Amino acid sequence: MKRSSDIFKLASESVKDLAVLSCADRPRGDEDKGFEGVAEIRVGKRMIRKPYVVRSTVGPDTVQLLSLLRRGSADGLFLVASHVNDRTAELLRSADVQFVDTDGNVFLTGDGMYIWVTGRRTRRAAAGSGVVSTDRAFHPGGLHLLFHLLTDTALDSGKPGAALVDKTYREISAATGIAHSTVGWVMADLMRQNFVIQVSPGQRMFADRLRLLERWVQAYIARMRPGLVVERYQPARADWWQDAELADGLWSGETAAALLTQSLKPQTFTVFGGRPSHDFVLRHSLQKDADGTVEFLKPFWRMPQARAGGSPCVHPLLVYADLLSIDDDRTREVTQIIYDRYLHTLIETA
Repeated sequence: MKRSSDIFKLASESVKDLAVLSCADRPRGDEDKGFEGVAEIRVGKRMIRKPYVVRSTVGPDTVQLLSLLRRGSADGLFLVASHVNDRTAELLRSADVQFVDTDGNVFLTGDGMYIWVTGRRTRRAAAGSGVVSTDRAFHPGGLHLLFHLLTDTALDSGKPGAALVDKTYREISAATGIAHSTVGWVMADLMRQNFVIQVSPGQRMFADRLRLLERWVQAYIARMRPGLVVERYQPARADWWQDAELADGLWSGETAAALLTQSLKPQTFTVFGGRPSHDFVLRHSLQKDADGTVEFLKPFWRMPQARAGGSPCVHPLLVYADLLSIDDDRTREVTQIIYDRYLHTLIETA
């Protein structure tokens, strides 16, 4: 994966016939807001200054989280990326996130200026498209551990040593069921990337949680989720789920969002609980179908931890990720509601 500085340099070269890009000194505190610096963009005689972020891969899940950064920035947001495809470009424009990529695709707007170029794609971008970071913390073992650390109820208790991230590796292993060696290399990788900071010999803390959430969601969708699906079915009725009692499972995705927000009529149905019983399938007239809208997934955590409040739903972090995996305009609004209602404090408390 290219370094941020390399991506910025390549992107600058790709649009040099339209604009001149350079980095300015980062204002104090911007690192806490998730920005990597301030970009100075010169178009003719006009100069634009915007906080910027660099991303090696960009998809609908990334756009959702970048829109949160944009919402909190009075000066706008500028994305520098390896490649932005046409669909993602439209999503970024709708979110008012300006961008440039290493292929020369660009969206810039300001006083008396509007630049919109899409559809460019080089062999370099094609070779790297769809590749999620090879960082070990964002492979399935690391994603498993991060889910436990981020959904830990003691994470922001304010009591030193109470949070799981503060525990010894042996204690983390015992609490999560993850091998001690896996805990060790994942934590080392998180600290190498400055997502976890060693404050003192007995205290660690998360940094840049919004970026960490983005990376977790992206890698979960691409690397972990496909291997969790054990069965798919097609229901006889769209409202079948309203009568379903999950004795050994929890709802996620659209169904969980419908229960948690009452703002969505689900068209897909996600259950974490493994393969359903024969009786459950018969009772709800489910027909096995490789392309069915009902999917059963293997839980990858210790079940009591994931429940959303007292509801029969997984933790909102997982509901959020499963909604983003659908990549449907129909679910975008409720995804934002889930973030605002359940994840805003988790991610933005530091």
